[in-house]
Amino acid sequence: MEAMIIGGGVAGPVTALALRRIGWNVTIHEAYTDPAGDVGSFVSLGANGLRALDAIGAGDAVTARGTAIPLLRLWSGRGRLLGEAPRGRVTLMRGHLVETLRDLAIDAGARLVTGRRLQDVRNGVATFADNTRTAGDSRTTSRETGQPGSGHRHVGQPATADLIVGADGVHSRMRTIVDPDAPAPVYAGLWIISGRSTHPVEPGAFNLMLGSKATFVYTATAAGTLWSAQVPARTRPAASLDHESLLELYHGDRGPAARIIEHTDQWHPFTVLRRLPSAPRSHRDAMVLLGDAAHPIGAGQGASLAIEDAVVLAKCLRDRATVTDALAAFDRLRRPRTDRMLKATGVNSDAKIAGPLAARVRDVLMPVLFRRFAARGSAWMYDYDVEWQTPVTTAPA
Repeated sequence: MEAMIIGGGVAGPVTALALRRIGWNVTIHEAYTDPAGDVGSFVSLGANGLRALDAIGAGDAVTARGTAIPLLRLWSGRGRLLGEAPRGRVTLMRGHLVETLRDLAIDAGARLVTGRRLQDVRNGVATFADNTRTAGDSRTTSRETGQPGSGHRHVGQPATADLIVGADGVHSRMRTIVDPDAPAPVYAGLWIISGRSTHPVEPGAFNLMLGSKATFVYTATAAGTLWSAQVPARTRPAASLDHESLLELYHGDRGPAARIIEHTDQWHPFTVLRRLPSAPRSHRDAMVLLGDAAHPIGAGQGASLAIEDAVVLAKCLRDRATVTDALAAFDRLRRPRTDRMLKATGVNSDAKIAGPLAARVRDVLMPVLFRRFAARGSAWMYDYDVEWQTPVTTAPA
């Protein structure tokens, strides 16, 4: 069986690795050149995402590239500790995560072609910007690179893939191919800038400070203190704030935010968070959407949820008789969880966008709520297991 994966970020290589484990031939097509190394910002994989990586033999390699962080600490802008909970995660640069996952997929026999942007898919055949066609042909393992639109060519036999996976992110082209009526992503009311600082902080905790004007996230890693400022704004900004304006957001707040920003030696790209106004169709014919292409989650669980998607999809394809049955089973298994996750992240975003009065109420109530619900209330999120060895049946989810 042949699979064509559109997108080589996080979801794409994990899907390739999982499909190779069930004997599929796989080709990954990525529009950009290899985003390896210290590019992009950092990601934190929760226990659920790490558990899904373990199921396909990728957990140890990913963990080795990052820093294990056992605790979550929640702070008010006044410097008050609102709560602490064991919340094991691994934090690493997104580029390092992608690089590791791609290497694992290639070592498993998947094929990676970069620098080729998808235009359309018709009858299982993908057309790219260079006007060549390709289908899942992973009988060889290789890396091919080239800038989109640079004239790079990949010569392959036109063929129909048995499955085409859209793992091409929030601005997915595959989303509109699978569902021509799919909504376009809209600004979610929050933008993020992040970086790496030489200012030391206590290791072992992922810290989230709910400041009076913006949320600040920081954690100690082997590479230094990684941080992000999550800034609410009614309208989408044209560019990130300058250094002084960014510091002004935390003026009057207690805690290390200003000192961490002042000692930043590496700045990461400015990011605008986006959401979908409604859920698109997740699959059609022999095409399916995964990760942010189907459900942009934003900061927190986006990467972990995409990893879960990839592994569950491979399980369904392994256990169901046809691709059609497998995609129906995949939608049945994943939709309740992704819907619940979207609601939960919406609540979290609202807390970060709270005004001054709401922020004061939040700071008073949060310690009580955190103590009562930090473990029990979020167990559904972090304790989730893809149960790789458990067969997929037709029973309701």
